[in-house]
Amino acid sequence: MGNGVYELAYDASQNVLFAASAPSFDKDKTDGLIYKLNPDTLKASGKITTERRAFATVLDAENHILYIGNTLEGSVTLIDIRSGKEIKTVQLSDLSNPKEIIHTREMVLDKKRQRLYVSGVTQKGIIWVIDTQKQQHITTIENMGEYPTGLAIDEEKGRVYAVNGSGELITLDASDNKILSRTQVEPHKKHFFLNIAVDENKERAFITDPDLPNVLVVSLKDGKIIHQIDVINSLAVMYNAARNEIYITHRNAQLISIVDSKTYKVKASISTTALPNSLALSADGNTLYASVKQGEKEMGKQPDYIIKVDLNKI
Repeated sequence: MGNGVYELAYDASQNVLFAASAPSFDKDKTDGLIYKLNPDTLKASGKITTERRAFATVLDAENHILYIGNTLEGSVTLIDIRSGKEIKTVQLSDLSNPKEIIHTREMVLDKKRQRLYVSGVTQKGIIWVIDTQKQQHITTIENMGEYPTGLAIDEEKGRVYAVNGSGELITLDASDNKILSRTQVEPHKKHFFLNIAVDENKERAFITDPDLPNVLVVSLKDGKIIHQIDVINSLAVMYNAARNEIYITHRNAQLISIVDSKTYKVKASISTTALPNSLALSADGNTLYASVKQGEKEMGKQPDYIIKVDLNKI
């Protein structure tokens, strides 16, 4: 796959797996690449070149748009997945001072209210809101704590969830973007939360802190810890309601855990030869995809790659 592969997006309508990448961090090589893969065979079926490096992904299949987070420029690029052409780039951070650009990180889409939420990683944390119909930045939510990172959404209940570098879980009302609640999940411990996945039906969140072992299972009602999944330092986390499973990448350990969401026990571990990063699921929930990145020593010598896991065989 080349270098710099990050987040994935599965498009059932076109039977394509998209993989965003930032091939180079050289100042004069700012292009991004979106790989198009056959999700059954993982063979490449094409590439989309973007003007800016590509990191985060969110797919709006109904409107044929792939949103790409341009972390270093503090912007989001919109791509027409039918033509493979860039529609526009929505600039979020002020570019006037390159040293003060606020980096984008995670994105979640609220199709019901036509909003895209983008976390802005800065000490005085913010979340940008894009109107997906008008395709423009409409508001900035402030007071999001230090370095907001992971985002998740419950469209039916109209709730947006954010975690940050202060160990907080913050709940927003998607109708007016007001903060409904904020909880420091484990105040006696120093947490830098990175990613969050939610189980809307049981009102629980799964939260990772890559500096500490265990994935926290937290009540969305009151922010209290329900359980701690006994694993090792974790990065990405994904919940699969169709199979009652949780998927977790352990970057440094070169492992992916498959966890029973009822018992919180690890059902299986998948070894990789490099650093597992981001996750995606097929539409039926029976196939898991993961991007796997090379470490610093192998970067440029060995390519990043994508793996496919048949969950029915686990």
